[in-house]
Amino acid sequence: MNMIKTITKALSIILLTIGLSSQGKAQSMPEFGVKGGLNYSTFNDTEDVEYKTGFLVGAYANFKIPLSPVSVQPEILFAQYGAKAENADFQFNVNYVQIPVLLKFGFETPGAQPNVYFGPYMSFNTKAEVANNDGSFNLEDDAKDNEFGVIVGAGIDVSKLRLGLRYTAGLTNVAEDNFNDSAKNGAIALTVGIAF
Repeated sequence: MNMIKTITKALSIILLTIGLSSQGKAQSMPEFGVKGGLNYSTFNDTEDVEYKTGFLVGAYANFKIPLSPVSVQPEILFAQYGAKAENADFQFNVNYVQIPVLLKFGFETPGAQPNVYFGPYMSFNTKAEVANNDGSFNLEDDAKDNEFGVIVGAGIDVSKLRLGLRYTAGLTNVAEDNFNDSAKNGAIALTVGIAF
C-alpha cells in the first residue's frame, strides 16, 4: 500500500473532524497532546490464537462542549495489532494508521479528573505479515486496506498527564473477503498522554 496516500487520507479525515468539532465552540480552547502505550492484541472470532504485545503512538485533540462534561476527541495513531499462533512459533503482525473519534465524559473532582469514553474508528492498513525467528512473509495482498471498529475506555487526567485503559473491537474482518476467515482485531491498550 502506498504509505503517502494512506497518511494523506488519514490527515484529511482528522482535519475534517477537527474542523467540524470546533464549529460553535470558539469560546472553549481545544486541548492538543501526544500519547503512546502498549497494545495487547489478538484476533476475535477465530481459534488457535493468543495475545501478542505491540505499541501505539500518536496525537489527539480534545474539543470541550461548553456548559457540559462532554468533549469530542479525534485522534491519529500508529497502532500494532495481530496475534500469536497458539502452540506454534509464529505470529501475525498487522499495523494500521488508526483514526478514532471519541466522545469523552469527564467527572469534575478535586485534583484528578476521571473520565469514560467511546466512539468509532477507521484504520488504514500499512503492514500485514506472518513472522517467526527465521523471517517474515508478506500478507498485504491478503489483508483489507481499511478496517472499522469501536473503542471503549476509561482514564484519569492529572494536571497535564492523561492515563487511559481502552478496549478496541474490530467490526470488520482483517482478511480479504475471498478468505473463509472471520478474524477481527481486538486489543486492550494502556496509554499515557501529555497535554500541551
